[in-house]
Amino acid sequence: MSAHESEWNLRRLSAGDLAAAEAARVQAHATACEACARTLRGIEAAQSRFEAEVPFERFEAGVEQALRRQEREAASRPPPRRWVATTVAIAASVLVVVLVRPLMNTGADPGAIVSLNRIKGGAMAELRIGGGLGPQREAIPGRPEALEYGERVMLGYKAGTLRYVAALSVDGIGEVTPLFPDAGSSVPVAPGNGQHWLPGGWEFTGSGAERVIMVLSDEPLPVDTLVEATRRAFARADGDVERMAELEVPGAQTHWVLQKP
Repeated sequence: MSAHESEWNLRRLSAGDLAAAEAARVQAHATACEACARTLRGIEAAQSRFEAEVPFERFEAGVEQALRRQEREAASRPPPRRWVATTVAIAASVLVVVLVRPLMNTGADPGAIVSLNRIKGGAMAELRIGGGLGPQREAIPGRPEALEYGERVMLGYKAGTLRYVAALSVDGIGEVTPLFPDAGSSVPVAPGNGQHWLPGGWEFTGSGAERVIMVLSDEPLPVDTLVEATRRAFARADGDVERMAELEVPGAQTHWVLQKP
């Protein structure tokens, strides 16, 4: 057994995500172990810096833009097929807990689960929730995360050796929305090895589940290709957005499932 707690456990302790007995055990270890205490202090300091430097209020303009786009699209959207409407009714009333691989590399072992939200080469992706009454928090890939009214999300990444980034979402009726960019192809990652945040923020309207997907790749991927791949994955899951598998596109993916209020 390792002499130290994993960063994953320390992050969950900081986020209040451990059961009481496990939290007490990890906290006791961190109190006695200077290395783990130092890691925990670093996690808590990073959270404090993040909340000071990246307030959700700066993303209001991006949210309003997304809502206006949704309103325009709704006017021309064909009515969903009856089986899809049934799926939405189920999704709105029942929470189905489904494990989703945190980051999925095309061609990787389908049973492999990567610790936290990291991939080879030092890359990682993060979805952060805030703007509501409670503190900001990080959504954990691998399980549904409940949103409160008024909460918004923002997406961050460390690219590592990967060079392009894109993000999109799909809701319970299979409506796919490119989040970044909204057209063209996935864009070059920001320079530098640090954490970068996609411009804008998003408030997901309606109820039921919404799957958010970030794709980091070596080559640019057309947004239309990503949208079509998402629709195919939705169809293969029989219209159940919570049971979708990885997209059939090159690169590394992170999937989060959000439960809208």
